[in-house]
Amino acid sequence: MKKRLLLAAGIAMVFSVLFVTAHPAWAQDGEIPLGLQAGETFDACASGQIICPARGAMCDDLKVATPVDVNGGLGFKGVGPGTTLCSASSSVGPRRIFRITVR
Repeated sequence: MKKRLLLAAGIAMVFSVLFVTAHPAWAQDGEIPLGLQAGETFDACASGQIICPARGAMCDDLKVATPVDVNGGLGFKGVGPGTTLCSASSSVGPRRIFRITVR
């Protein structure tokens, strides 16, 4: 019984450490500001702003920015001038929101 309790406590401690240290972007609240030129692509996975694989990517105004596949991961492409909110979820952690301004 005591061995099971110690094993459970050890497993819980390992997962706690992994959860806290897995990604620094989790500590950030709110929108992530991002500036792009029309035609420019931002690689969200490579930036470290979201843990990939990301899914469920969407943008409020597709005339400003759109989600795209970049090297097998998530990216956002500037389409036209303006500002819009784009977001994506990850299998781990909260949904990330990007405030994209395209010039």
